[in-house]
Amino acid sequence: MTLSYSLTIFIVGAGIATAVAFSFAATMLNPTVEINSNARVALSPINPASLQDGVDPIAIEQGRVYYAQLCMPCHGSRGDGRGEWAYRVTPRPTNLTSHVTRARSDAQLLQLIGEPQPGTPMIGWKKQLSESQLRQLVAFVRFLGTKAQLEIYH
Repeated sequence: MTLSYSLTIFIVGAGIATAVAFSFAATMLNPTVEINSNARVALSPINPASLQDGVDPIAIEQGRVYYAQLCMPCHGSRGDGRGEWAYRVTPRPTNLTSHVTRARSDAQLLQLIGEPQPGTPMIGWKKQLSESQLRQLVAFVRFLGTKAQLEIYH
């Protein structure tokens, strides 16, 4: 190897190491995250009094927690597909409040949430969540876009 090639590799490596070090330091020195006011939907607890009869408020509440942790970055706090990462992925995340999504059966939603979706950034959560947890997530997705959800958070 020539001296200039070795020097170039050294400079590039040093630049990468410096960028990583600054990024790490910035994260450690300012770990606070401001929550957008639109995040209220997925971050605020469900009001059981607003739900229709026969709807399990515990399942929806537990599903809300999973949604906030796993789904909100892409699908958004309202489930409209406008999450923080939505503009960084192709194709864009599905609007979970749309008529098409709401028309799907629970079994179809379980499959879509659980299995990776080819051609999309959706990784599928079947390996990370139990069947019960996936059903709770489906319950919350069903809650998104309902009249009760709109009354609570708008």
